[in-house]
Amino acid sequence: MQLILISMLVIAQRLRNESSDGKMLGRVFEGQASALDTFLAIALAVLFFAFLFIVRSYSRGLGKSPRELFLVLLVKFVEYSAFGLGILTFALYLSHDVGLTDIGAGSYVGTWMVIVSALIILVGAVCDVVGIRQTLLIGGIALLIGRFSLPALENPLLVSILGFLPLAFGVAITGPVLLVAIKRFTTVSGAALAFGLYYTLMNLGFATGGWIFDFVRGVYGDYSLIAELPLIGGVSVYQFLIAIAFVITLPEIIIILLMRDNVEMTESGIRVFSRQASRAKTTLSQLKTKVAIVIMETGQMLYLVTKEKRFWKFISALAIVTFIRIVSIHFLITFPTYGIRLFGDGAQVGNLYAILNPLIIVFLTPVFAALTSRVSSYRMLLWGCTISALSVWIATLSPDLFRPIINTGFGEFVFDRWLELPQTQWEPYYLALIIFIAVFSIGEAIWAPRLMQFTAEIAPSDKEGSYIALSYLPLFLGQFLAGPMSGLLLSTYLPAEISTGYPDHHMVWVWIGLVGAITPLGMLIFGRIFRRAENDLKGDLNSA
Repeated sequence: MQLILISMLVIAQRLRNESSDGKMLGRVFEGQASALDTFLAIALAVLFFAFLFIVRSYSRGLGKSPRELFLVLLVKFVEYSAFGLGILTFALYLSHDVGLTDIGAGSYVGTWMVIVSALIILVGAVCDVVGIRQTLLIGGIALLIGRFSLPALENPLLVSILGFLPLAFGVAITGPVLLVAIKRFTTVSGAALAFGLYYTLMNLGFATGGWIFDFVRGVYGDYSLIAELPLIGGVSVYQFLIAIAFVITLPEIIIILLMRDNVEMTESGIRVFSRQASRAKTTLSQLKTKVAIVIMETGQMLYLVTKEKRFWKFISALAIVTFIRIVSIHFLITFPTYGIRLFGDGAQVGNLYAILNPLIIVFLTPVFAALTSRVSSYRMLLWGCTISALSVWIATLSPDLFRPIINTGFGEFVFDRWLELPQTQWEPYYLALIIFIAVFSIGEAIWAPRLMQFTAEIAPSDKEGSYIALSYLPLFLGQFLAGPMSGLLLSTYLPAEISTGYPDHHMVWVWIGLVGAITPLGMLIFGRIFRRAENDLKGDLNSA
């Protein structure tokens, strides 16, 4: 409660100070806005109404859906706000509070992400046995336990058992069951709209988490001790950020409790069935049996499909695309520490990626989808991955190339209106990173949805579940490699024990760029794998 009270007071004071410290918000409200302030205010208003239009266009066809659909979407927004805040903080928390090295912290987060992905394959059994509402409650409680334990603990063993393991289970169980819930609470025609709104709110939630990440660090500073509490002792800014993620998670339980467990949407309307039918007595032994069956069936599935030539085309194609996904993982586990060490205390790393990337994705994904609906998935994957891979090299350029932009309207917008940095911190390399992330995000808006479409399309109609579940295997490897790579790059080019400058920091992006380049090059060299996979799909359609 003390941490919550401190947070509320700090936020209130910060907002009151907006009008007294020369920030754009204060100038607009006091009638002292410049021409640039006015233009930006109008642009923000236009973007806000454009966002409302996107949400309205998605939700227009969902008006007859049960309230559970909108509660599920609200849960996704809230949870992804907490998840985004947490994932940006974890590596910093592990190195600063738990005492792991850069390599140890990166490897830990990478391994944790692998565990989450592995659990996703198995937790569907829980939903099958206990239902959507009860599964969400189980996941929500696991998330609360994990996010409550991490701020209070620093022992690596206790952090793992009481913090990260419950958190992994909660994240793994919540994501898939929300997708199941959307399918259950919509008609066939409404499902596409609901999933579009789901994707939009997910990105908006992540952007919210990124804003909180920068806001709190801007108040307290990095590596700072913000409070001394009984039993817990000193509370660092990173423990406090995870505590805020815990507070954000609390409303999830209330939202889930408002759901009914005996409702579904059919083509003829909302169907409410008897609670006795929806609550067949579920015992722990039933759940154990179901999970055991899923594990056994997963093993059999792996054995059978790996004997198919088509499966190896499928998995090889996904393995090639995994390298550009490794770049995305580095934004989560490498970029926060990188930015803080390079730019110093309170660096606006959350704004640079966690806000800019989701906003670009939200606005451009439907545009690209509409304009390129007739273009093959392989071609769009190649274009999108090439754009994203080439963008990384912008971060390897000399900052002097971007210095002339500082005194332009764009520079003033970035530093004064958006990041709100004092002029002493107007570093040209901020501009390099912003352009890099913006271009990467444009590419991602092309390849990310097409990767999901390609994965679903290429899977045989009678084995979709098996193929899609096994599509996580290349990602496992990518997550496992990205963690140690992150720590190695940080300890080599931005070591924590040095604070006098990092002349070779750009080498971080050289190595990440080389990894990302494997995807478009691999798609060109082994393009026949993708084309054969698409030909298999055409053969299926012709024989249907």
